[in-house]
Amino acid sequence: MIDFAGMSSADFLMALRRGTACMWSLEAAVWLLERTGVWLEDPRLRQHVVGGIGHEDEVWAGFEVPGLQAGIEAGELGEHGEELVVLCFALSLYENLPISLRYDCGGLSEEVVQLMGKALLIANGYAERD
Repeated sequence: MIDFAGMSSADFLMALRRGTACMWSLEAAVWLLERTGVWLEDPRLRQHVVGGIGHEDEVWAGFEVPGLQAGIEAGELGEHGEELVVLCFALSLYENLPISLRYDCGGLSEEVVQLMGKALLIANGYAERD
C-alpha cells in the first residue's frame, strides 16, 4: 500500500497528475487544487486517496470521491467556507459530486472565482495548462 500521507507535496502532486493524465476534467480538478494551494497538503484529503504503481514503476493517485463526500457531509473536512467550496467544486469536475453554484459559491473571492472559471475551461479542453 502506498503511503500518500508521507509523500512530499511535490511527489503527491505528480502522482495525482499521473492518475489524471489525458482526462481534462480530472486534470482541471487537480489544477484547481494546486492553484488554490490548500488541499494538496491537507492530511484529511490524503486519507481519501487511492493509487498504485503504473507500468513505468511510477506512483499514480486519484481521489476516492464517495469517501470524500461522506467526510464533507460529516464535517470531517472543516466548516463550510471558501476552501471547502473549492474542494467540492474540484470534486464535481473529478466525479459526480453535485454542488449548488447558487448556494455554495456566493461570497467567494474574485481570485477563486477566476480560478474556478479557468478550471472549467481546462475541463472542456479550451485552455492551456500552465
